[in-house]
Amino acid sequence: MNIFNGRDKATILDAKVLEFLGTEHIKGELAIILIGDNEASEKYISIKKKYCDSKGIKCVVHRIDGRLKDEDIFKKVFDVVASPNTAGAIIQLPLPRPSLDPCLRLIPAEKDIDAISPFSMEAFYAGRPHKILPVVRALDFFIRETGKDSSSSALRAAVIGEGFLVGKPAAQYLKSKNYQVSVINDYQTGQKIDTDVLVLSAGIPNLVRGEDVSAGCDVVDFGSSVVDGKTTGDLVQDSSLEHLGLVSMSPGGVGPLVVRFLIMNFLGI
Repeated sequence: MNIFNGRDKATILDAKVLEFLGTEHIKGELAIILIGDNEASEKYISIKKKYCDSKGIKCVVHRIDGRLKDEDIFKKVFDVVASPNTAGAIIQLPLPRPSLDPCLRLIPAEKDIDAISPFSMEAFYAGRPHKILPVVRALDFFIRETGKDSSSSALRAAVIGEGFLVGKPAAQYLKSKNYQVSVINDYQTGQKIDTDVLVLSAGIPNLVRGEDVSAGCDVVDFGSSVVDGKTTGDLVQDSSLEHLGLVSMSPGGVGPLVVRFLIMNFLGI
């Protein structure tokens, strides 16, 4: 087993960001919109804001009271994303209630750096994305690090969890790279998994044990749950992992890359 250290790999992307900032002028600010109160969301926003601050990128967090009527929230979101000062916008998920999902439609494609609005998603699945989802860019980075070439030999991939933020786009990306993809939405701990690449995106802490995954499999854990105040992935980290290939755990795996690719989308890198 080899550990994929996202914090070390992130320095490669940091260098690209700094090189860009050394030659280009940033027009406008990055707006992060938080609707309601959510402990995990506050943590993720803090990470993004801290990274922007460290690179001299103006980032403003807009907090909207989740108790307001939907139409009042829509107006506040529109005012933020439509502002000429806003060059890029993120609506932090999850939203407090399903009736607020139309908020995502308010972000213009050119400002949708998360690439998760219905328009951006439609373009992605049609093969003509305005921007690539940061999670997909991070997955692509990981796949390249494995050194395996799906174009020269038939490789299998399994995706556990088909959420629209990670699992579904990850499966689409892997299919585009000629992987034979299986999507598992009802995985139960203890079930055996025989595949070449395993993407974990169920968001269920400690769902998959290493001993239940086939030897040599490369595993990337996108799962991120807060348990007792600590971020926990879908993979059981103290299970048997020695027989696996390249393993990206959570936290500390692809997470730092997702943050960098998000900001790189904002900068247009």
